[in-house]
Amino acid sequence: MPEYFMAVHVAQHVAKSFANFGYRLEASVKQTLADAGVDDDEIDDLMGNDDLRGNGRFDLVLRTGKKGTPAHVLEFKRGSRSAHLLKDLIRLAYVTRTVHAGARLETNYLVFTTKKSEERLLTMLQEQEAERRRNHPRARSQVAYSLKRYHPIRHWAKDDNNRNPLHMAVAVFEVSYKS
Repeated sequence: MPEYFMAVHVAQHVAKSFANFGYRLEASVKQTLADAGVDDDEIDDLMGNDDLRGNGRFDLVLRTGKKGTPAHVLEFKRGSRSAHLLKDLIRLAYVTRTVHAGARLETNYLVFTTKKSEERLLTMLQEQEAERRRNHPRARSQVAYSLKRYHPIRHWAKDDNNRNPLHMAVAVFEVSYKS
């Protein structure tokens, strides 16, 4: 699974580079919220929420070293299929909304590979947001995200012995929730 491969490499890098961070791979949503200080009764209420997908797992949760408190959630995706990208951003924003004020999970990150140009990627998200506002007028402007990094990577077709370059990039979005 490419997503797991990306998560493992990022986790290893964080562990080697920052003595004050640990991590948990494939962390339970429920356990992550409990570790972040969300009350058990509130967690039970949240488990059925479609935006959070509470019975699922997060690809990678960075944790503070001393107490092991969740600090950031990172989700990894291969590709930027238009049907899923905004939903993933909403899920990560919802985590921020769910934890109590002052909790460490103020920002989360979506990391993915894409063949789209930076401009096309941002245009696609604007179109998805416009459609979401039409379908859910009360939900507008709640998800705050910004493209923090767009890094082209070397890529070529599988059987191309000449390795003619094709466009591919890694995009990193920082996600939060606006009230």
